[in-house]
Amino acid sequence: MKKLNGTLLICLIMISACAQPSTVKHINETNIPEIALAPLRFLASDELMGRSTTRPEIHIAARYISEQFRSFGLRKLEGLADYYQSFDLKLNNPERIIPSENVMGWVEGTDPKLKNEFIVLSSHYDHLGVAKQPKMEEGKLDSIYNGTRDNAIGTTAVIDAARYFSKYPAKRSILFITFTGEELGLLGSKYFTEHPPMPLKQIVYDLNIDNASYNDTTAITLVGLGRTSADEDIQKACIVYGLSILPDPLGGRLFKGSDNTPLAEKGIPAPTFSLGMKSFDQSILNRYHQLSDEVGNFNLNYGMKFIRAYILSAKNIADNPVQPEWKKGDEFEGLGKSLYQRNQ
Repeated sequence: MKKLNGTLLICLIMISACAQPSTVKHINETNIPEIALAPLRFLASDELMGRSTTRPEIHIAARYISEQFRSFGLRKLEGLADYYQSFDLKLNNPERIIPSENVMGWVEGTDPKLKNEFIVLSSHYDHLGVAKQPKMEEGKLDSIYNGTRDNAIGTTAVIDAARYFSKYPAKRSILFITFTGEELGLLGSKYFTEHPPMPLKQIVYDLNIDNASYNDTTAITLVGLGRTSADEDIQKACIVYGLSILPDPLGGRLFKGSDNTPLAEKGIPAPTFSLGMKSFDQSILNRYHQLSDEVGNFNLNYGMKFIRAYILSAKNIADNPVQPEWKKGDEFEGLGKSLYQRNQ
């Protein structure tokens, strides 16, 4: 056998340290592409008409997610019906009330002590709906904002994570949430944090997913990289799937633009796991909130790496005996200490 060079040896050591082979095997077998990508194809289909919070098709999406959770045997939170946290969104211009629902279920942890702590895996499942006027996009007349990247792939990853953890629970309990109303101003996640179905201090981390697009299929972007103690757990997971981690390409400005924000503002460590963006350039803008954001032009092989790395990241965090926390000096450090009653 040829002598391993130093870089390769370090990589092999890191891989062996970050996940048991059986864990990776179970993640891969539980979510083969045919199964794992089925939610993506459904949620981003023309039939759902862009999943706008103000259109009736959003309820079809919610029902689909809840049926997935039911099929996995996820537990319902006390006081919630049919995996729904139902509430009314009050909209202006024109003024109206929209019945809405966050969809959530959970899996109990295996550790007698750590199971009282929850890791949240979240995404938003709404998008922009239908354009007022159709227009030509990449050679076809189109009017539906399918939202494959934003954020059907994120909701798909949460569903796939629920499938895995329902079979192979982690040490901590895991709460799976798909939020509505993100595109209208983080309305679903704001409602969740203002009307939590459990004490917020039990939620010790949120690994949210949201996306614009990608221009680097060798990486994921961690919006909030360097802000919580869980970075290493995520990095180890990504290495297994051949992915590196990129920081927010806008220098931190993306952090307060997704459903992680309301949780972070309560003190919960909450970064966003996103598709790889080495820069927020025209290649991102060509898909972000565009009619052309469709499954047909999405790199599904990369999507599978993204999904599996997300699940393994969650597994690493949920099994880590040390509770994740904000890094010293972070703007939310004090809120975290107050929430979890740590010494100031």
